[in-house]
Amino acid sequence: MGLRTAVSTSTGLAFAALQYLAAAGLVAYVAGDSAWISIGVAGLLALLAWGFFGELNGMFPTAAAIRRYMGQAMDDRVALSITFTYLTTIVLVVAADAFIVGAALTHVLHVPAGLTTLWTLVLLGLAVGSNLRGVKVAGWVQDVATTLVLTVTAVVSVVALARSGTPLHTPLQPFHHRSGTDFVESVALGIFLYSAFEWVTTNAEEVRDPRHIHRAMFLAVCILFAVCAVMTTAMSHLLDHGQLTSPYPQLPLGERAFGGTGVWLMTAITAITAVNTFNGGFVTASRFLYATAREGSLPPVLARLNDRAVPWVPVVALGVASFSVAVVVEVVGGSEWQVLVAMGAALEAMIYAVAAFCVLRLRGRLADHHRPFRVPLVRVLAVLGIVVFGFLGVVASVSVSNRFDPVPLVIILVLGAASGVYTVRVVPRLRAAELERRAAVRPRRRPPSGGRGPGTDAVAGPGPAP
Repeated sequence: MGLRTAVSTSTGLAFAALQYLAAAGLVAYVAGDSAWISIGVAGLLALLAWGFFGELNGMFPTAAAIRRYMGQAMDDRVALSITFTYLTTIVLVVAADAFIVGAALTHVLHVPAGLTTLWTLVLLGLAVGSNLRGVKVAGWVQDVATTLVLTVTAVVSVVALARSGTPLHTPLQPFHHRSGTDFVESVALGIFLYSAFEWVTTNAEEVRDPRHIHRAMFLAVCILFAVCAVMTTAMSHLLDHGQLTSPYPQLPLGERAFGGTGVWLMTAITAITAVNTFNGGFVTASRFLYATAREGSLPPVLARLNDRAVPWVPVVALGVASFSVAVVVEVVGGSEWQVLVAMGAALEAMIYAVAAFCVLRLRGRLADHHRPFRVPLVRVLAVLGIVVFGFLGVVASVSVSNRFDPVPLVIILVLGAASGVYTVRVVPRLRAAELERRAAVRPRRRPPSGGRGPGTDAVAGPGPAP
């Protein structure tokens, strides 16, 4: 994996179809066309997180890096519980994205709503299939899909703004008839626009140069800010409330740019977002599951590789889990996807706070460890990261569509409790079984020549000892 593919993986993981909904949702919190300011502030915070993950990944450039540095910085059981809860971010994003893409296709094609499930299954199947073919195929797919999505979205947004013929409304006044709380909530939601950019760290063993990882994350944050800022400004300036709150605000945006052709263009791009999000999510999350199973914290079946060195069981399992959650969202209906957005933002803010804590703790515990990349002013920035990201995580977990709603927090707590029970009850048994398996396959030592070695059987007849 070269730098280009690392950048497309980091950016593509973040830029899902949900980006259009999250960007449209930002408009409800800030005045006029100033939502880009919230995205900019969230981007600066994402760069703060980039510094934390850059240093930690440089210390532990492996697929299981998050396990390594969290295990060194805190109790291993706590670290594993947080890790498993955080892993649900990928499944949530992929599942919600699958539902949104299916709903958009069903709306444009004017087919029965039940076909959303079929669209979801086909798109997830394509992502699973490309991943099973190996990292080079998956990387090529990621490069093409991410480039198309970002380029077309930016062009459509700029053209739509150019054709509006009216000046922007209070583009520099986010507090105009709005409270400070609204702005904080908009920043918390803005973090979701960068959500999962750091998951590219799980590909640290598959890049040509380990430095590609922290470079790719930095470039991804910059690209995401540019595209999301212009897209959000176009949405706030051109779309009405009904269009902004629909499951596919990108479609009327395309119509404002190129008419009916724009609707079809954005429909195609929405479908492609599914490819780059699913593909990138499976590439990264499957490697993490593989590495965690390799250490004995997950069932050993997840550590199996196919003939292309792909952990095929995690890839298939992620596809099945994502499809199941997407079907649940479709059956429940309504605006449940907004709960998934809030959960994703809260979990991302949580892990950013954890990363800040790990950087600060390991500067003391592993002071002499090699660090190719170092966060400057670590005491100030790490404490700032812990406080700010912790606060934004709490805010995001109890806010859905500009109203108080504790459902995301409740679901996160349930997931955390389930992860804790698994870590305490199941992981010790898995690790014990893994130790027994390794002991059973360890080769026996050759006894001393010409006699009986301690603890060995006598060799019957001439010839070397078995």
